[in-house]
Amino acid sequence: MQPQFWTDTNWTLIISIIAGSAALAYAGDVLGFKYGKQRISIFGLRPRYTSRIITAFTGILISVVVLAILSFFSEGVRTALFRMRAIQQEMSLLTTQLYTMALNLDMTRFDMDILRQERDMLSNEKSDMEAMVSYLRYETEELRLNLERMRLGAITVQINSLLAQEVILPGSTRDSIERVLVRLEESAREEVADKRSERLHTVSVDVVLAVFPEERDGIVARGLDSQERLFVRLLAAENTAMDEVVTVRLESGVSHLLYLEGETIHRRLVNPQTSGFDAEEVLHIFLRELRAQAIRNGVRPDPATYSVGSLDGEDFFETVEALRSTNAPAIINAVALEDIYTEGPVRIRILLE
Repeated sequence: MQPQFWTDTNWTLIISIIAGSAALAYAGDVLGFKYGKQRISIFGLRPRYTSRIITAFTGILISVVVLAILSFFSEGVRTALFRMRAIQQEMSLLTTQLYTMALNLDMTRFDMDILRQERDMLSNEKSDMEAMVSYLRYETEELRLNLERMRLGAITVQINSLLAQEVILPGSTRDSIERVLVRLEESAREEVADKRSERLHTVSVDVVLAVFPEERDGIVARGLDSQERLFVRLLAAENTAMDEVVTVRLESGVSHLLYLEGETIHRRLVNPQTSGFDAEEVLHIFLRELRAQAIRNGVRPDPATYSVGSLDGEDFFETVEALRSTNAPAIINAVALEDIYTEGPVRIRILLE
C-alpha cells in the first residue's frame, strides 16, 4: 500500500503549487515591504494599511493561482468548483428514480408471486379437471357398453335387483343361520336362471354368485346377537350380462309386523257414474296409492323397481270389470292375504263394497 501511494501521487503538481505559492508569497512580502518602506499610499491610506492590502491581495492571488492550476490538471476539482449544485440535483433526481424503481420492482415481485400462486391453482384445477375428464370418459364408456348390452338383451340382472330374501328368527343358532343363507343363495340362483332362460328361451346353465365373505360373516354375527326377527336380502351389486358371474351384496334389518292377515291396508271411494270414468286407470291409481302408503308404513321396496308386491292379473281385470258394471259409488279395499312384515312382499286381494 505504501509504495503505491508514493508512485500514484502527482508530486510534480504538488511541488509546483508549493513553489509557486512560495514565490507569490515572497513576491507579495517583498512588494509590501518595499511599498511600506517607501511609504507609498494607495487610495489615500496610510502606508502601513497599504502594505497589509498588498499582502492580502498576494494571498488572494495565491489562492486563485492554486485553484486555476488544480482546475487545469484535475477534472474532479473543476466539477467540484463549477458543477457541484447541478451534480447534487442530479444525484437527488437519481435517488428519487432509484427509489421509484425499487418500489416498482417490489410491486412487480409481488405481482409475480400472485401470478405464480394463480398458476399453481390453475395447474391443480387442470389436474383435477383432467382426472374428472378421465373418470367421465371411463363412465361414458361403461354406460355405452351397458346400453349396447341392453339393446342386445345381454344384461339379464340389473344393479340393485332383489334376487331373494329370507328371515332369521330370534334365537337362531349358527347352523340354522347358515342354512338360511344357503337357501337365500339357492333362491337367488334360481331367480337369475329364470331371467336368463326367458331371454334365451332355453334352460340356463348353472349360475355362479360372488358373495363377499365379510358381509356373510356380518349377517351371521348379527343373527346370533339379535333377539328380534331379522330379514336378509340378496341384491345384485352390478349389472350382469349373460353367463357372467353375478356379484351380489347382502342387506339385513329388523323385520316388524306391519299388517295382519285380513287387515285392510288401503281404501278408496270411487264413483263409476262419473263422466269419463276409466276403471282400469282408477285401479292403477289405487295401486300406486297402496304402494306409497305401504312404504310410508315401513315396507321395504325393491330398490331396482321400487315395487312392494304384485297383484294377480286375473284379480286385476276381474276388479276392473266389476267397477265397470257397478252403477253406484263403491269403495275399493286392499286386504292383506297374509301377515305382512317389513321386508314384504305385500300380497293382497281387492274387495269392493
